[in-house]
Formats: sequence, structure tokens, C-alpha cells
Amino acid sequence: MGALLVAGWAVLAGVLPCAAIAVVGWFATTGGTGSWAFRVGVDAWLSAHWVPIGLSDGRYNLAPWGLTALPVLLLWRAGGWVARTAELRGVRDTCLGVASLAVAYGALVTLVALATRADEAAPDLLRAFGFATLLAAVVGGAGTTWDTGHAKSFWARLPEGVRAVLYGGTAGLVALLTCGTVLVAASLAVHAGRVADLTRSLAPGPVGLVLLLVACLAYLPNAAVFGTAYALGPGFAVGTGTVVAPSGVLLGSLPAFPLLGALPVTTTPPGWLAAVLVLPIAAGAVAGLAAVRRYPEYGVETAAARAGLAGVAGGVLYTLVALLAGGSVGPGRLADVGVPAAQTALIAVSTLGIAGAVAVPASRAASRWNPLDRLPGRRRGDAAEQDTADQGAAGQDATEQD
Repeated sequence: MGALLVAGWAVLAGVLPCAAIAVVGWFATTGGTGSWAFRVGVDAWLSAHWVPIGLSDGRYNLAPWGLTALPVLLLWRAGGWVARTAELRGVRDTCLGVASLAVAYGALVTLVALATRADEAAPDLLRAFGFATLLAAVVGGAGTTWDTGHAKSFWARLPEGVRAVLYGGTAGLVALLTCGTVLVAASLAVHAGRVADLTRSLAPGPVGLVLLLVACLAYLPNAAVFGTAYALGPGFAVGTGTVVAPSGVLLGSLPAFPLLGALPVTTTPPGWLAAVLVLPIAAGAVAGLAAVRRYPEYGVETAAARAGLAGVAGGVLYTLVALLAGGSVGPGRLADVGVPAAQTALIAVSTLGIAGAVAVPASRAASRWNPLDRLPGRRRGDAAEQDTADQGAAGQDATEQD
């Protein structure tokens, strides 16, 4: 019963704000109905769970990661509540508690999807249950094991090499996504005029402008993931047959969404933009150095192997993130938005892995190399100091003999 109650709290605390924001937006406009606006808000919340929404002429399943943060936060707290209130005496009880929370949450999300189904927008009920249950199991389970202390004990029981690889891989993933975020921010600044023109063309009004800003922020994390794919080289697609990459840009007609104003419009990007390809190498170095500094390994070969595996782990993690960040946003050519999976996986794993393996011996060699020792004056001074020391030692020996 407790798992059902906390699952219901997580559902209501997530879906009601989304529906309320949509209804407020409807009040500020002249189109649609209140029930239509309510369903739009609920569908946005369902999309945050990767639930596909069947449209009359296509499908929408591009999860807004900024909005996904809401159910993630709520499920983490729900998992912690289960850990604090239920009597979890061991691993078996913890698994049962997490499973109860996950199944209850998935069932409630499915009921919400069923209640808001319409001919023009029909959520996939089977995937609503599956994806919501999986999200609750992963995030709620993490919150439960963290509060009970099982997560720390499990981490401590892992071999040190595994911990080093996972730690370094996570650091590499964070570094990669930071690079993507910086690229998106820079592109928004460079193309600020086009972003403003797209916003004005929608004539949103004061309330609509705020809602439009919220929508852009909801998809900003997705944009950061795509920006990272740009830095890696394969780039990303914003529609079937399109590509945005350092090697070239090919775009078709796009919806008037302000965040899309940050996309480059020139067919051939400027030459200096190829410098962004260095950023993933730096991220791989971060992964390798983080692994061996947090879990030191003094043998050069072993340390390089550990750092290389950390870079590989970072590349694998990014590939999973990139696959989850893409999807479909409607009919026709907009059915394909995201990164090319095979190319992205190959380049991310190889680039970060090689960079991580090379970074450790390069760092150690740099720490041993002192450029002052190579100066002629420094060598003469050292020699003079050595001669003086030798003469002093000879004089002391002669005094002792006398």
C-alpha cells in the first residue's frame, strides 16, 4: 500500500503541473479548448517518459530531457521514502519494495495515458507501462539503495579496476556533454538574431513567450547531446536526409521553433569550426586521468590500460545517452531526429579510449620533464654548485685528517 501511495504522489506531482501550464497557455490564446490544452500538457509529461504519442499522420516520441528531470527527481524521492518508511531488512526486501513502486508507477502512468487518449493523439499504452515501470525501477531503485546504504556497500565490493573504469567513464561523459552544452550556447549567441526572428514570427504574446521559453529549455539537454555528436564528427539529423556536421550542413524546411535557430545555415562551415573536433579528445583525457588519479595505478602499462578502458566506458555511456535523446517529432521527414547510432558509437568509443590511454603516460612524462634543466645557464650553475660542494667536502676531509 505504501508503494502505491508514493507512486500516486509521484504521478500527481508530475502530471498536474504540466497540465496546469498547458491550460494557462490556452487561456492566453484563442484556439483550442480547455480539454485539448489539458491533454497537451499530459502528453508532454508522457513524452518525458519516452511514451510514443500516435498522431493522425505520424508519431511523436522525442522525449524533452529537461522535462524528464521532473519524474526523475520525484521517483528518486519516492524511492528514498520507501527506504525510510518500509521495513527493508535485506536485499530481498529492497528488491520487493522497488518492484512494488515500479509496477504501481507504471500502472498509474498507463491509466493516465488511457484516460487522455484521443483520435488525434493516442499514447501507446503498452510502452507507457513498460517505459514508466523501467524508469521507476532504475531511478526509484537508485533512490532506495542510496538511502538504505546498499549502493555504497555494493560499490565498495566491486574490484578497484571496475570502479576506476566506471568513475573515469562517468567523468568522460560529463566532459563530453559539457562540450556539447558550450557549443550550443555559443551557437545560440552567434545566431541570436535568427532566434529572435523565429520567436517574433510566432507572435506568442507575454504568456506565450514564457511558455515558449519553457519549451526551449525542456529540449536544451537534447540539443547539448546533439552538439556533442557534432563535436565528435558524425553530427546529427533534424529530419530524414538531413545532416548537421563539421563536414557539411544539409537542411530542409524546419518548424518555427526558436531553438532551431541555433542550427548553422551555411552549407560549408568555416574552417576554424573544425577545432571543435579537439574537444572529444580532451574529454577522453579527462576520463583517463580521472580514473587513475581517483584509483592510482603506478605501473605505466596497467595505468594506461585502465585509462583507456575508462575512455571506452565514457564512449559507450554517451552512445546510450545519444540514442535516448533522439526520436520522431511528427510525420514525413521529421520522423528522423537524432544521431547516426553506428558511426557515433564507433567514433565515441575509439576517440575517448585512445585519448584516455595516451593521456596517462603523456601526463607522467610531462610531470618529469623540467624545461629549466635544459637551459645552458642552468646546467653551468648546477655544475658550479656541484664543484663548490665537492671542494667543501674535500676540505672537510683534510681537516678531519689533520
